[in-house]
Amino acid sequence: MDLVTGDLERVATGYAFTEGPCWLPEHGMLLFTDIPGNAIHAWRDGEVSRWVENAHFAIGLARGRDGRVLACEHSTRALAALEVGADGACAGREVLADRYEGCVLNSTNDVIAARDGTVLFTDPPFGVRTLEGDLHGYQQASELGACHVFRMGAAADTPVSLTDAVYRPNGLCLSPDKQVLYVSDSSERFHKVVAFDVGPDWRLSGPRDVAEMPVGVPDGMRVDVEGRLWVAGGDGVYVWAPDGTALGHMPVPEMVTNLEFGGADLSDLWITATTSLYRISTATQCGRA
Repeated sequence: MDLVTGDLERVATGYAFTEGPCWLPEHGMLLFTDIPGNAIHAWRDGEVSRWVENAHFAIGLARGRDGRVLACEHSTRALAALEVGADGACAGREVLADRYEGCVLNSTNDVIAARDGTVLFTDPPFGVRTLEGDLHGYQQASELGACHVFRMGAAADTPVSLTDAVYRPNGLCLSPDKQVLYVSDSSERFHKVVAFDVGPDWRLSGPRDVAEMPVGVPDGMRVDVEGRLWVAGGDGVYVWAPDGTALGHMPVPEMVTNLEFGGADLSDLWITATTSLYRISTATQCGRA
C-alpha cells in the first residue's frame, strides 16, 4: 500500500487481547490496554511497563483536550478520565459517565475527543453479552435495550444520545473538519462503517454506509489529514476515501482491534492486534478534528 513507507514492526507481544492505543506526545508514550489482563500498558523508549494495574477491564482510550486520558471501562460500564502526572504516570481517576435515563450503561467501548473538547463514546453490549435473552458475559444483562453513540453530558448520569441507529456501534472518529462522524457497526449482522453529517449542537443526520469490511468486522478507526479513513479489520488495516472508495489494505498477521497515529510528527501508525502491539511508518499524518 503506497500510504505506508516502512516495514511492519512488532514492538511488543504476549498479551491476551490488546486494544485502545493512545499517544501522549509530551511523554513520547503510547498507552494500550490488555482487556483480559485488566491493565493499561505504556510503551516508552522501547520498553513496556504497566501504567494502570487495575484498569476496570478498560478497552478504548483517547486523550481528552484537558490532558486526561479517557478510558472506556467494561467492569464498571463507565467512561472515566485518568489524570496524567508530570512524570507520565497515572495520577487519579474520575467517572464521567455511567448511567443514561436512570439505567446503567451497556459497556462503554470506544471514545474520542473533538478539538472543541466534546467527548463522544460508543456503548454496545460487548461487555455484557446478551444474546436472545441469555447472558454471555460477566455482567448483568443490558438495562437500556438499545446501543447508543453518546456525547458526554454535564454529569455522570446525563450523557446525551446522538443516535441509536447503529446496531452495534464500536469504533468512531471525526473527519478533520468535524463535519462527518464515522461509526463502525461490528456484529454478526453488519460489518460496515456508517457516516453521519454533524450539525449544530452535535445533531446527526444523513446516515449512510461508506464501507464494508471484507474480512471480519470493522473495529477502531482513525482519519488522516486528507480525510482518509483507516480502519481495523480481521486481517489487517483497510483505508477508504471519504466517499467510500477503497484505497488499500495493509496485512497484519493478527486480527487488528484499533489504531492510533503517533510519533514525533504523528505519522507512525500504532496498531493493536490481539496479542501484540505493532508500528509502521506512513506517508501521512493524524487528522484529528
